[in-house]
Amino acid sequence: MKFLGSLSTRHVVYLVGLLLLALVLASCAGIDLGDLVKVKTPNAIQQTTGLRSTLSLNEAEAEYQHWFNQTQATGAQWKGNIQRAGEVRGLLGQLTLSALDTVGPTVAGLPVLGPALPALTGIVGLFIGSGRLRKEKEASFNKGLETGRDMAGEGATS
Repeated sequence: MKFLGSLSTRHVVYLVGLLLLALVLASCAGIDLGDLVKVKTPNAIQQTTGLRSTLSLNEAEAEYQHWFNQTQATGAQWKGNIQRAGEVRGLLGQLTLSALDTVGPTVAGLPVLGPALPALTGIVGLFIGSGRLRKEKEASFNKGLETGRDMAGEGATS
C-alpha cells in the first residue's frame, strides 16, 4: 500500500486503465472471467456434497443447479411418501371407526364392556401416541432453548 501512496494520481489512473485494458483483451482472447472469480461454498453444502470451500463462478453455477435439482427431487419424493402415509392413516382410521360402529351396538348391550369400550380405546391411544408426542415436545423444548440462546447472545452483543 505504501507503493501506491508514493505514486501520483496520474500514475494510479494509468495503472487502473492498463488493468482494465488487460481484462478486456483477455476476455476478447477467449478467457472466461467466470473462471477467475471465486465463490465461497456454504459449510452445510460442503459437508453434504463434498465440494471445496471456494469454487470458480462457472463451477459454482453448475454445482448449484445440480444440488438444487437433487434437493427438489428428494423433497418431492419425501412429500409423496408423507402423503401416501397420511392416506394409509386415514384409511386405517376409517376402518377402525367403521369397526367400532359395527361392534359398538353389540358391546353396548353387555353391562361391563359397553361403558368400558371408550375408556379402553383411550388408554390404547395413550400408549400408541405417547412416544411420538414425547418426541414432539422434546424437539419443541430444544428449539425453544436454542432460540433463547440465540436471543441472549444477540442481546449481549448489541
